[in-house]
Amino acid sequence: MLIAASAILLVLGVLAYRRTISDFRFQIADSANRGRDGVGGIGLLVLRLIILLLFAAVFIGAVFTHVWSERPRRVAVMLDASQSMSAVGAESAAAAVAASFPLPEGGTRQEWAFGDTVRTISDFRLRIADSQNIARTRIGAALRTVGKTRPGAVVLLSDGQDNGELDPVAAARGIGVPVYTVGFGGAAKRNAGIEQIRLPAVVYSGETAEVQVRVRAAGFVGEGARVRLRGEAREVVLGQAMAEQDVPFRVVFDRSGRQVIEARVDSMTGESDYADNTRAVTVDVRPGRVRVAYVTNRPGPGTRMVLRALASDERIEVLPEVAVTGGLENGGQSRQGTMNDERATMNATQPDVYILDDVVETGSPEVWQSIAGKVRAGAGVLVLAGPDFQPGQSIEEILRGSVGRAQTGSFAPELTAEGGLLPWWSASSPQSRAGSDAIDLGSVPPFTGLRPLTIAERQSPSVSLPAAWLVARENQVPLLVAGKAGKGKFVYVAAYPLWRWGFRPEAKPEQGTPLSAFLSGVVRYLAERDTSPFWLDVADKDLYRGQPVRLILKAVAPDGRPWTGLGVMVQVAVDTAVQTSSESRVQSPESRDRNGRTGKVTVPMTESGSGVYEATIEALGPGGYRAIATVEKARDQGIERSSDQLGRATTDFVVAEQALELANTGMNEGLLRAIAAAGGGRFYPAESLPRDGSEIGLGSYQRRFTFDPRRAVWVYVSIALLAGAEWLLRRRRGLL
Repeated sequence: MLIAASAILLVLGVLAYRRTISDFRFQIADSANRGRDGVGGIGLLVLRLIILLLFAAVFIGAVFTHVWSERPRRVAVMLDASQSMSAVGAESAAAAVAASFPLPEGGTRQEWAFGDTVRTISDFRLRIADSQNIARTRIGAALRTVGKTRPGAVVLLSDGQDNGELDPVAAARGIGVPVYTVGFGGAAKRNAGIEQIRLPAVVYSGETAEVQVRVRAAGFVGEGARVRLRGEAREVVLGQAMAEQDVPFRVVFDRSGRQVIEARVDSMTGESDYADNTRAVTVDVRPGRVRVAYVTNRPGPGTRMVLRALASDERIEVLPEVAVTGGLENGGQSRQGTMNDERATMNATQPDVYILDDVVETGSPEVWQSIAGKVRAGAGVLVLAGPDFQPGQSIEEILRGSVGRAQTGSFAPELTAEGGLLPWWSASSPQSRAGSDAIDLGSVPPFTGLRPLTIAERQSPSVSLPAAWLVARENQVPLLVAGKAGKGKFVYVAAYPLWRWGFRPEAKPEQGTPLSAFLSGVVRYLAERDTSPFWLDVADKDLYRGQPVRLILKAVAPDGRPWTGLGVMVQVAVDTAVQTSSESRVQSPESRDRNGRTGKVTVPMTESGSGVYEATIEALGPGGYRAIATVEKARDQGIERSSDQLGRATTDFVVAEQALELANTGMNEGLLRAIAAAGGGRFYPAESLPRDGSEIGLGSYQRRFTFDPRRAVWVYVSIALLAGAEWLLRRRRGLL
């Protein structure tokens, strides 16, 4: 597009000035005779040539690049002013070393102090600590901020007890100039522990899940340790390169349901704290394969379509179909023999979900009673009503209502607010839906028949009424209804024929049909019984005072997929049931009213991964807390009443009296050496400093200037302004 536009501009420019170009020699010859007028003519000619050159530069697309090196002489000297330095009496010694640290010849000193934040100071000998800047040591954030000022070198004076969120080793590597570290505080306490266990948002039974165990270590130099998880052990080397490292495990969960997995690092000799050597998390394991029993005694065109759609989902296992005909008689078998065979088949297989396709509840009542009993016990059932559908007492007890007579007509499906909570549908914003196989209701054919379901009255306030997911656009009659049946669930499809959803108007082999997407989603929804779609946890339930609280919510959609695009707010409040020796208090500014009273903190959670939402809250005082996450549908999903609450999840945690800065004191030599190695510098103990500035090297930065006329807006503006000025001058001189 740019090439075509440039070519058009160049052609127009040449055509506009072809006379000027052809008369070039005459204007030069004439200019000597016309004096002042000649000078003006040459000026117009130069102006025209500049315009043509700009046209040509845009046309050929020449990119002009100039690279040069910048060698700053400024050395950023960073002094750790956090509480952990003063706790071991190292702040005065560090300030004296910072003020006298030798610099290379011609180098200038820029003084920085950091703790919770980083700032420049005028003199290290002045008071550098303040009460609001000593509660944390954010080495990574401080290095990143100082690195943006482009110094020639960085000198970091600290005890290395980092408790910030950014990796200081990666921050030092990203600066691009030498980073030198000076350690204070003596030997750090030896300690190793499990920092975090990370799992996928959705885990299926029988499948291999990638689990990352983050190990935190301090005070070890090249010592080995063993990390264990569910019977497996991994050997790791502690105290090298980084203070934290991830240890991978591959775990197979053999059953579904909520399970607790525990990671442990074996105790090391001389550890200061053995309590953090073990950490446990809860994982929600979804059924790997859902067993489905397809039941019909009216086989028709939809039978093959439904079975083929079920077989296309690798997570669905279709059991030997229970195909009953008429009065439960099959060929030459007797009625009693066939009934016993069918009951034996269903009792032996224990399906998770039944599909009753246009059945007639007749013949053997034991078969239908068995299905109804298993649904009430926890199984799911999908009822596909058709023109021949004739439910009896057992099926109507499951549906908690009565089925009306068949109605004919055209019934276009329309999504309701309740149905819009499910991830299988594509409403007005298809790009926001989870998965590429979402059903676009605008592309499916309308139904031609309807068997309405009349729901019985609510028997008690604790029993919820079924919800309509789809209604007919013409008369708002429910086409798809879902509800509870004892411990199980049912989904009733009142409209027919559903099998026509098995075709697509366009060939899309990479996607399934609307029928397969619908059946996969509903079967997974019906199979999920005892699991919650939302689960809230805190990365560390026992925190130090001043330690950030990182809350993690995992959301799983009703069909078992990660639930994306949600709006989540989490509220943290003091839990009066859990108290410490001091008064529990929330110290965040948002938690106080105009009178200064403490209350609650409410913050949004952001989606950090597929179905994983996180939020971090700072400055919580000692005490017990309860966090409540409220989950809503995202407001850009195009669903009516999209702000309605989907659900809530809670978790509890405790903030200890001990300050985070004082949890680990002394020098973390391993981290300081790793920072220096990543920055291309050296580590110096406080007792062995460089004798002169010759040991300190300065780095350089490469600067680059690139000029691309096609992408520079000012080039096009200049062409327009110059052409306008040239036209105006020619008009004033009477040359037009």
